[in-house]
Amino acid sequence: MENREAWIVLNSISGIGPVRAGQLLSVFGEPRRVLEAPERELARVNGIGEVLAPAVANWRVSIDLKGELELAHRAGVCIVTREDPEYPERLRDIHDPPLCLYIRGDAPAVAGRLRQSLAVVGSRHTTAYGVTMAQNLASAAALAGWAVVSGLARGIDTVAHQAAVDVKGCTVAVLGSGLARLYPQENTGLARAIVEAGGALVSEFPMRVPPDRRAFPMRNRLISGMTAGTLVVEAGIQSGSLITAAQALEQGRAVFAVPGRVDSPQSRGCHALLKDGAALVETFADILAELETLPGLRPPRKLRLPPGAGAGGEEEAGESAAPPAAEDFGALTELERKLVGHVRREGECGIDPLIAAIGEPAHKVLSALVALEMRRVLNQLPGRRVTLRSARG
Repeated sequence: MENREAWIVLNSISGIGPVRAGQLLSVFGEPRRVLEAPERELARVNGIGEVLAPAVANWRVSIDLKGELELAHRAGVCIVTREDPEYPERLRDIHDPPLCLYIRGDAPAVAGRLRQSLAVVGSRHTTAYGVTMAQNLASAAALAGWAVVSGLARGIDTVAHQAAVDVKGCTVAVLGSGLARLYPQENTGLARAIVEAGGALVSEFPMRVPPDRRAFPMRNRLISGMTAGTLVVEAGIQSGSLITAAQALEQGRAVFAVPGRVDSPQSRGCHALLKDGAALVETFADILAELETLPGLRPPRKLRLPPGAGAGGEEEAGESAAPPAAEDFGALTELERKLVGHVRREGECGIDPLIAAIGEPAHKVLSALVALEMRRVLNQLPGRRVTLRSARG
């Protein structure tokens, strides 16, 4: 047996997760050597004992390796092991990396996109405010070239995935079940759209494993582990999103939270995170400011200020600066100039009316707005509204 097949078998044996597999590998060295070992030797391994040793030694009784491989092939699923180059680099560094990943989508391309990725999670019970913030932040991340990672659950997860798909961005859904048992069923269409848009569905569980309450915390550690940071948009005090945030901290990842109404139960989890030191997020620029210093991440384009901006005396008391013209912001594309000029004339304005006024495809306008926000030209406000910053920044 080759090691690749042995990884898949070990991943399929009930009771042998990443930690116990690590204990076996520390003794036998390779996955295939584990499956070739006598039961008595397996029983002597710490954490295996007399209960699990028979399951490993007699794995052919309970594991249909050929059937699993055929089912994955028919479903268009690629199985990636720890030894494969398509295995996401960040996952190798966590305490308990999965033995295998089942991926439906372009596995090599997704592994590359995950190098610059953000987890967006939150409550299944959302408010209109939470939905709006999740849409704004997930679409901004996708338009900026970041992969948006979430769990395909109802609520904020669904909103984040859909927002990324809507702007033709990359999004990765990590499931708490096998890919042949997609949950929730109402997101089947969204799952298909995710793959068609260049993203992926990912699970560490064999194809037919049903959704289970114990599987979701395991799923959450992958969401946080494969990304640079975890953003919690809306969460109650008992929300599973707080588990994801706690796992992100344990894995050395950044944690972000969106503030909400103080009298809303859906805000309490985020406010608890903020009290504990999570970075407060209003726009995607706040996330970039926190992550741009991490190795391997591209910083946003810097704003080219006009000559003399930021130098000299301050404005006189009681006198505000006039809104800057498009030319005050240095080199802009033609579309960016049109956007700046329109916002300068109108003042604070809604994004949807802005798209209608400019007359360009929505995804192009949204992409330009994100670029202008990252260059500190525009501010995006709650309620899908934008305003112009001062040229002096």
